[in-house]
Amino acid sequence: MARPLSDEKRDAILNAAGRLVASQGVAASTAQIAKAAKVAEGTVFTYFENKDVLLNALFVKLEMRLAANIGDAFPVQASAQDQLQHIWNALVRWGLQYPDDAKALRQLKVSDRITDSTRLHCEGLFGGMLQSLQAKLAAHIDPDRLSFYLGRVLVNLLDTTLDAITAQPEQQQALQQAGFDLFWKGIQR
Repeated sequence: MARPLSDEKRDAILNAAGRLVASQGVAASTAQIAKAAKVAEGTVFTYFENKDVLLNALFVKLEMRLAANIGDAFPVQASAQDQLQHIWNALVRWGLQYPDDAKALRQLKVSDRITDSTRLHCEGLFGGMLQSLQAKLAAHIDPDRLSFYLGRVLVNLLDTTLDAITAQPEQQQALQQAGFDLFWKGIQR
């Protein structure tokens, strides 16, 4: 009779993969991941068919954590600005609380190793929040630029803001608000 697979080992592998992807990108080897997880390399393949399956599982885990953070008390009935402020604050909070996760997710988002079906699944995690925000932002952003602003500009401004907060933690509130204000004013048509 086969022994059941351990959720603890699976989690250890995913956590190690996250730390290494954050520091090395998707080039981190399965041998490095196994060593960091304190398991044999073959154990990685017991839980994940191949490295791409592992990276896709990591992407889902990180997106689920992020969606839960953003979804906590999401103001569905609020204005576009208030919804965006909520998302911005959640992104900053998440990036400061889980810096390796944030770095790993940025690496994975631009990787061609993440499948379209995984990306589509993860978009669904944000479901109504993203749809509500996009509908409300239509009055503020040229629809042809919406994905660029949210997918590139917001993310890059977030990285800059997190770097500034890390360098000057005593200024967190002011820097966090300054980053949001810059984005909000920049998207107005």
